[in-house]
Amino acid sequence: MGQTMVEKIVSRQVGRPVRSGELIERLPVGKLFFNDVIGPPAILTLQRLFGETFRRHGKPVRVFDPRRVFMLPDHSIPAYSVEVAEGVDLMESFGRECGFTVYREGDGIEHVVLIEDGHIVPWDIVLGTDSHTCTNGAMGALAFGVGTTDGAYAMATGHIYDFVVPETFQFELTGGFQRGVYAKDLILHIIGTVGAGGCSRRVAEFVGEGVRRMPMDARTTICNMAVEMSGRTGIMPTDETLLGYLKDRAQWPVEPVASDSDATFANRMTVDLSALEPMVAFPHKPANAVPFSRIPEMMAKSQAHSGPDLPPVTSDRITDGFVGACTNGRYDDLVEVAKVLKGNKVHKDVSLVVIPASRRVYERAMDEGILQVIIKAGANVESSNCGPCFGSHMGVLSRNAQMISSSNRNYQGRMGSRDARIFLGSPAMVAASAIEGRLADPRKYV
Repeated sequence: MGQTMVEKIVSRQVGRPVRSGELIERLPVGKLFFNDVIGPPAILTLQRLFGETFRRHGKPVRVFDPRRVFMLPDHSIPAYSVEVAEGVDLMESFGRECGFTVYREGDGIEHVVLIEDGHIVPWDIVLGTDSHTCTNGAMGALAFGVGTTDGAYAMATGHIYDFVVPETFQFELTGGFQRGVYAKDLILHIIGTVGAGGCSRRVAEFVGEGVRRMPMDARTTICNMAVEMSGRTGIMPTDETLLGYLKDRAQWPVEPVASDSDATFANRMTVDLSALEPMVAFPHKPANAVPFSRIPEMMAKSQAHSGPDLPPVTSDRITDGFVGACTNGRYDDLVEVAKVLKGNKVHKDVSLVVIPASRRVYERAMDEGILQVIIKAGANVESSNCGPCFGSHMGVLSRNAQMISSSNRNYQGRMGSRDARIFLGSPAMVAASAIEGRLADPRKYV
């Protein structure tokens, strides 16, 4: 019997064939990374749990392999408080002591930068202290988020403990997108179809002609949001596009990986990309996703059957827009935003924040005139970081706000006031809505 991608990756790391459902007591880690939220407490936890052991052997506290550990300040950068600044200082000083890489403030978001720099490759097992580590599955890696304690143990030992090999839910993508429809619309459609728990504890594997047609930026958007349907992670097989992306970029050996044709899947679903239209997710969860043509219907539903996950929405007006985050702040996203904004102005009642996801993206967009178009339209462009997605700075929402965001979550209170309303859409939809001051169809602009 054949194996899924995840079964193959885990089998190679433990040195024997494994199947979904099997408990792996010690799973070796390929790459491990931390952000400025979890990095400092993870370092302190490592020193507390393992400091005495290292001292008994006459050694300072060290990480298992400096080549495989990374720290990336991105969530609250530039630091907005003394506590954040001192946490970054701790990451930098510990990085110097141990010899692992600590990125500079403004280099970009963890799930973007490590891919750009060629550190994530097929067959990797990648741990990050953030739920959207699943983004890295677009590289053919098994990538998932962990918390402070698991991160500290992995830093010391190079292993994750008591790992259960997950089942796989395979999504076959056929056809191609129509004009004005993007990868963000696809993943919102899938989440809206299967529901917030539709891929619970499983790996969402995306395959097919539709994937092969997609550039890497689109692929990372899809894998990024696998966790929003409760998936353990997202993953995609190796193909010519990925191999081309990794050529002259990969810092580690590259070998293709894909599921076997006779592998066993927990579930399967086919999606025709040509049948999709622009999608919008209503507050307060990504699974409240509907096609643009059904916005009036969804507004009526929210008023008639409101609840904690679907508050009443009485207007389609927009006060704020955000383009960025690890979901949709890449180069291709900014290109689409500039297409929409060129020759137009942001509505006088709208604040539009645009944040390139990495320094590389920022510099390329600046060199090619993309940022000039965005700025002249009236948007605020900020240095590379997570921005308002995390709800800490650079666009925190008031109680009266209604935002449309290209980020991955619209939970109540995530981006500011608990009374604010957050919609999710593609970067092009965010730009179109910022122009009109209301939820707007991007197809009229592209």
